[in-house]
Amino acid sequence: MKFFGYVVGLALLSAQAAAITPPAGAQSLTACSDVIVRKEVRSLSTSEWNAYKAAAKAAFNDRWLDWFGFLHDRIALTIHGNSMFLVYHRALTRDYEKILRGYDASVAVPYWNAMVDYQHPDQSPIFSADNLGGNGGSDGCVTGGLASDWKYVYPDAHCLRRKYSSGSTMPAWHSPEFLTHVMQSSTTYAALRAGVENSIHGAVHLALGGDMDTMYSPVDPIFWVHHANIDRLYAQWQAVSPEDRTYMMDGVAPDNSPADVNMLLTGTTKPACTVMRLGYGDMCYTYDTIQAANGDAAALSKRNTQKCIPRPNQATEAIKQLPAEVLQQFYPSFSNGTGNPLENEMTTITPHTPIGSNGTYTATKPNEAMRGKMPVPMKLTDEWIKMQHACVEEVRDLETRANNMIDALNKANYLSPYLS
Repeated sequence: MKFFGYVVGLALLSAQAAAITPPAGAQSLTACSDVIVRKEVRSLSTSEWNAYKAAAKAAFNDRWLDWFGFLHDRIALTIHGNSMFLVYHRALTRDYEKILRGYDASVAVPYWNAMVDYQHPDQSPIFSADNLGGNGGSDGCVTGGLASDWKYVYPDAHCLRRKYSSGSTMPAWHSPEFLTHVMQSSTTYAALRAGVENSIHGAVHLALGGDMDTMYSPVDPIFWVHHANIDRLYAQWQAVSPEDRTYMMDGVAPDNSPADVNMLLTGTTKPACTVMRLGYGDMCYTYDTIQAANGDAAALSKRNTQKCIPRPNQATEAIKQLPAEVLQQFYPSFSNGTGNPLENEMTTITPHTPIGSNGTYTATKPNEAMRGKMPVPMKLTDEWIKMQHACVEEVRDLETRANNMIDALNKANYLSPYLS
């Protein structure tokens, strides 16, 4: 599979190279000779998952998680709530991945598609004792999973802490249906950033609580698979229209000046444009979803000049049966027939798909009793908004959009494939 990812990755770069004109700050970047593929955590084999966990433990033992927690904490206000968010966290996650690959060159950071777990997040297999552990005990300490015996030194001596926001459970958060809406309705970088940062990004951090509800959250191994997913959404949005979106940058910089591709990543001398194009410079990776959407190497040159055709699945077909006015309001690409698979989060992955399993798996069917009963996602608290340096109006407007979408889907008697 590594060889397959390498070949397709290079072919994708070749097919798109002529169509993308890099800004001056990125013109010296060369194509990567080896492009690794990040996969959804539930699609990893037992050996892949074990290799990742071993590398993550080695990084912890060498105090890298304390370092990243310190770094993130010290610059937090400049990398959230503005256009630095996506590009900086892309670079941060890649730095972590490079460290892991120093221990095991076969490792790539997997992403956790938290959206499919939206109904009952605490029941996700990611939180099992065999994986990354779940809620903290009465003292907040996580006693199961990869980091159950880890002792951190930043910002003080402590265990890995989590405190679910609803006590022993977590509330529903944002669904694949909502992130599909965000992807299809965002025509600017700033819109995508706000839509992703103020929905599934914030909800996961806030719902897990503990260390994830702090600015030194990179100490929690969940942080990295979560932010790989955030970066995946950004990368897919770029790949929908690479000529226009690869180097699209708007919104505001950390100092409230207009953001542009030359703004320096916080704490570095690197312009943002140096991390905006996957497969070039230091960004030597892609995602399995991008790989799948573009097909094999032989078909790439043809597809480069054509619209990608969504590959039908039960989840996609269900949502496309919504009334025309609902599609037009919330899913413009489905409505006008130009739907690209890269802006469609209606995946065939289900919440109950195991992690690190080499066996076969039969997906469960959605619960018919949940038809027309999609839950409203949790709200971000005022405290969280302040800590994140977010715009209150921006956050509350997004909440209204989410509520309106769910109300429309429920009135249409829609059955989400991810409800049990």
